[in-house]
Amino acid sequence: MPSLTLRNGLILLSLVLHVTNTHQNDNLEYKKSLKDDISRTKRATKKGFFKTLFSVAGEQYQDTRDTFGKVNNLINDNFLPEHQPVVETTTKPSNPNVTTTAAPFKITRSEFNRIIRRNLRGLVRLFNIELQDALNQSKKNKAEYDKQVSKEVSKFL
Repeated sequence: MPSLTLRNGLILLSLVLHVTNTHQNDNLEYKKSLKDDISRTKRATKKGFFKTLFSVAGEQYQDTRDTFGKVNNLINDNFLPEHQPVVETTTKPSNPNVTTTAAPFKITRSEFNRIIRRNLRGLVRLFNIELQDALNQSKKNKAEYDKQVSKEVSKFL
């Protein structure tokens, strides 16, 4: 039995060596045929690991900065300056067939902050109510649990 596996191993080894040798010969012929093409074309420069890493980090930083700038401009465009009066008057067009569009509604930053503060106070109030309900329910659950435990333990005493 060991001679059979040894013979199979030798056959497999010779087959692998033959395929490898054939592949290397084909590869050498292919390299020789491309020698002229390589000399005429400019070789691509390989970036190093750190250069690639820093270029990716730099691109990420630039994209993040651009995105923050766009978001900042978008937010700033939707607020009125602090001391500018809100104009709500519209003039009636002389021609009834002409339609006019109203300017988009804009608020000041102080008005926006007032709305946010009011909403946050409401959320905090709601959170405190829910917390108190949960604590009260927890106390009731604990009292019921203690009552059931004492009832079960008293059976064995």
